[in-house]
Amino acid sequence: MKATQSHHTRRFKQQGFTLIELLIVVAIVGILAAVGVPQYGNYLNRAEQSACIGELSAFRSLAVTASVSSDDIADFDFQSCDIGTETEIDEVASRFDGTAGENPDDIVITTVNRNQAVTVTGGGRIGGSVDTP
Repeated sequence: MKATQSHHTRRFKQQGFTLIELLIVVAIVGILAAVGVPQYGNYLNRAEQSACIGELSAFRSLAVTASVSSDDIADFDFQSCDIGTETEIDEVASRFDGTAGENPDDIVITTVNRNQAVTVTGGGRIGGSVDTP
């Protein structure tokens, strides 16, 4: 006669994850976050700096056009660059239209949200570099 197994002695494989498996997943996610978060911050810094450089390039076109036609510069709404007063706008425009005089100093402009530096040189060049932590 064949021996039969008792219904109670059968073992079912338990479904789910073990504690070790969960800890390994948490460790992997932590490592990825530690690498990814600073890179995302750098990406945001570069994006805002690029937006400010784009605004300054558009403003340069207005300043040069206004200097050639002897008109006042049309109102320009800076949204990424932190240029607020009329004096600051005129100072930046003077670098672009060549009226800043001999050896004008560079102007450092910061972006609105992430406080990144963009430089306008005395000769009207626009540039910037993002500092990485």
